[in-house]
Amino acid sequence: MNMYSDHKRIKRASLLGQVITTAGIVDVEVVSETYTSSDRDADDMGRMLVTAGYLADADRRAALEAVYEVESGNLSPDQAAYALKFAYDNCLPFAAALESTIMQAISIVNPNLLGEILLAAHLVSEFQLAVAMEQARDCGLTLGRVLLLTQIISIPILESSVELLRMVRDQKLLLQSAADVLRYCVFEHKTFEESLKAVGMESIEEQTRPKLGALLTGAGVIADFDAINAAEVGLETCKPIGQVFHECGLVTALVLRAALKLQSMIETALVSINQAYELLRQVHNLQLPLEDLMKELDQLKSKMLSLLIQSGAVSQDEISRAVGFYCGEATAVLQALVESKTLTPQLMRDCARCVALLEHGKIKWEIATAAIIYCKRTGTELQEALTRMQTDSNQRLHSFPQGMSPAMAGGAA
Repeated sequence: MNMYSDHKRIKRASLLGQVITTAGIVDVEVVSETYTSSDRDADDMGRMLVTAGYLADADRRAALEAVYEVESGNLSPDQAAYALKFAYDNCLPFAAALESTIMQAISIVNPNLLGEILLAAHLVSEFQLAVAMEQARDCGLTLGRVLLLTQIISIPILESSVELLRMVRDQKLLLQSAADVLRYCVFEHKTFEESLKAVGMESIEEQTRPKLGALLTGAGVIADFDAINAAEVGLETCKPIGQVFHECGLVTALVLRAALKLQSMIETALVSINQAYELLRQVHNLQLPLEDLMKELDQLKSKMLSLLIQSGAVSQDEISRAVGFYCGEATAVLQALVESKTLTPQLMRDCARCVALLEHGKIKWEIATAAIIYCKRTGTELQEALTRMQTDSNQRLHSFPQGMSPAMAGGAA
């Protein structure tokens, strides 16, 4: 036997072992031992497995036919393994398994986007994906949930995959680039942001508007797992995520309306993310409209507006131009100031933090007004403004002659 034919024989035996074990018909340890004992010959391997009772003779013939289809280039090893498994489970000849509608379906590119991105990222094999899709169809579950339940992928992988598919849908990424990002995350242990930069997305816009799923999970209304599952359904069916949450019975219409309104209010800094969580929890637990629960925030909004006016960050004329007329309802005025771009959402957030510091006695009113106008003029954030003011105050204090207080210095002047 020449070297070429010997190499071909060994390769065929190895392929037979791969197909049988991938199909899950015989344990890896048994196939490995048989591979060695048969002197790496496919025909001998098949006969030994039949003799030992691991395969029926029809199974042996089907396995060898599967190997032939791979050698001929008609099937990939995973497709051959799936066909062999289908023939084994249904007591069919291998040729009949190949002609089945299920095999025809997996012989073409998988139309499921989640399956495509996981396959392109080499996180699942064709065989694993085909089996998972069949289980998903049989059980009425999403593909992502089946892959999680069978522990083929983890929740972080599914979460990243769904987020990347959303970016593909919004034409921010090509599918292959999204698969590359996923590979960087999983195999090179990069963060999601680092992985995006690795494929050329240098700037990732910071979103002040939280995703609906993140808002509902943050408030404890739904579980993270359900949010990811609903996001997958939304991508597959092209339905808004809120509609999916409602149709799946995860949230009531009352909670959904509240969450959508709170999304907008967070974006315009009318409520903080923690305030939104608490309000959403109360809407969910008490089943009361958001508007009824918002009344307790009126005092906060009034203080914010008063702080903005007294600091000089906004004038009455600017308020009038923003809202057409001053109605006296603080929430509407603040929203109008942001929407008209008279004030930025960042300044509104700083103002809310200032009021919180005032209420807890951490700063005085004079410091709060000075900090807000400083933020308005320089574009810096509140913490930086307070730090700068504290530094300036200390420098002025140390500039007075030793033993002379600021009041004495003022009198001497």
